[in-house]
Amino acid sequence: MISALPDDILLTILSLLTLKQAVATSILSSRWRYLWTSLHTLNFRYEDILHRNDDDTDNEWGCKIYEADYMERFMQVVNQVLRSHKAPKLHEFGIHYQLDASRGDLIDIWVAFAIAFKVSKLELNFSTNQVPIWRNEPYLVQLNRVFSVCAPPLNVDNGFECLRELILKSVDLTDEQFETILSSCTFLEFLHVLYSSRLVNVKHAVPHMKLKSLEMYRCFQLKKLEIFAPNLVSFKYLGPKINSSVKDAKQLVHACMRSNWETWEFSRTNSLGLPNMQRGDFVFGQFAAYLPQIEHLVMDASSFGRTKVLDNGPLLYNLRHLSLLLEMVASFVKVSPFLHRLELHFELYPLQDPELRRIAVSPHNYLKEVLVSGFSGNKLVVDLIMVVFDFAIELEKIEISTAYLDDDFLVRKSIEQLHGIMPAKAQLYILDDGL
Repeated sequence: MISALPDDILLTILSLLTLKQAVATSILSSRWRYLWTSLHTLNFRYEDILHRNDDDTDNEWGCKIYEADYMERFMQVVNQVLRSHKAPKLHEFGIHYQLDASRGDLIDIWVAFAIAFKVSKLELNFSTNQVPIWRNEPYLVQLNRVFSVCAPPLNVDNGFECLRELILKSVDLTDEQFETILSSCTFLEFLHVLYSSRLVNVKHAVPHMKLKSLEMYRCFQLKKLEIFAPNLVSFKYLGPKINSSVKDAKQLVHACMRSNWETWEFSRTNSLGLPNMQRGDFVFGQFAAYLPQIEHLVMDASSFGRTKVLDNGPLLYNLRHLSLLLEMVASFVKVSPFLHRLELHFELYPLQDPELRRIAVSPHNYLKEVLVSGFSGNKLVVDLIMVVFDFAIELEKIEISTAYLDDDFLVRKSIEQLHGIMPAKAQLYILDDGL
């Protein structure tokens, strides 16, 4: 009988369920009645807590979740669960619902609760949409306010000494609070910030010895970013052109540098969920010194602009996985002799750049896999893929995901053309249904 298993095994099983499902197990028997109160993971997601009628359309449901009674219901459930909680420590704590500054006092208490139970991973996701739609002022993180919460028996004296991962989505941060987080969370290893509208000049001059991964996405007012993290392994950025500096990152091996998308592009994705991006102007040259140590690189080709960052530079012996948007494919492949996987993410309507027709690369012996997303059958795109076929003499697999188009005749015709000329031992995989 499953009920005869030890509590720690049963709690592991419960942790695989949604919170609503875990609480529902309390009706199984007296053995299960209060077991859920010892969960080490508490993720409050509005779609699990709030009731959706079977006949609600997506638009109707999207409007309902902002109604006052739905919001009150969500907050009541969170408070009830926290009052019943008995575990000595939390591994994960998350709030996933569009709350704003008007609920700040309550959010502060929830964060203080997570701190008191020595949370390892904390996530505040206050947007239910890809693009946040604010009716009021966003919640602003203020750690001094959180630490001053008077809600016995919460003890926040130890601060964030156990916190390893912090994810903030549609949560406002000031430059000072960003610095306070890094200064206070000295054991933090992963920091993710999405849609923070008050960040402008971010600077952390004191070395943060534990930070391994930093992700900054769509902080539209950001102008400058300076981070001192000697053990940083991964840095990912998506947003406007900024003046950036990651100091002394000798362990950096994963880098993603992407320029901003236009607002209307958020819903323009292909079948893999990969964006059909438009060109940007972010200058990746500020990170050129780290290129020789990078193993996995994702970037807009236009991040380099028209600079000669790679000319006469060192070979990129460590680069194994390259993800680019159109231009500079040849430049990178030439200096990456051990590249194993190449990803090409095409614009929906690529510019007619004649330079793409004049790529010349020596045979590449290590490139085994190529992924093409946003494929539209455009002749320029087909020409570039054919060039890849020419130098990727050991190619084993090419995957193609198409852009969404009203007429797929050109896509089908172009795929047939590529299939006829691809390397003999390569396999072609179409990742779209119906093609």
